[in-house]
Amino acid sequence: MYLVADINVEICAAKSCKLCTQYCPEANTIQYSEDMGKEKGFKYGSAYVAVDRCKGCAQCVWVCDNMAKNNAIKMIMIDQLPLAAVTDNIRYEEKSTVVALSNPMIVIGN
Repeated sequence: MYLVADINVEICAAKSCKLCTQYCPEANTIQYSEDMGKEKGFKYGSAYVAVDRCKGCAQCVWVCDNMAKNNAIKMIMIDQLPLAAVTDNIRYEEKSTVVALSNPMIVIGN
């Protein structure tokens, strides 16, 4: 088991800064979905993590806590995630740089 980034949708959707998506050193690991926040009644979307790409460096936590002052990202053991996105379930929409989360995988601990 290892640590991966876990983003609090409520905090992220309330702030919508998107800095974590820009500063993550691993390409396509932290994505942004307009629908994730709106599904929960927020004006903005939220970032989410493709856990199979996350290397556990925690740079996103530093950016969220220190630069954005949002405190929306925590490192958590991968088997403790209630809901996770994997790269296989991400589709790139035509003529758009926005990535849509499709069919999230539920991670169940042993």
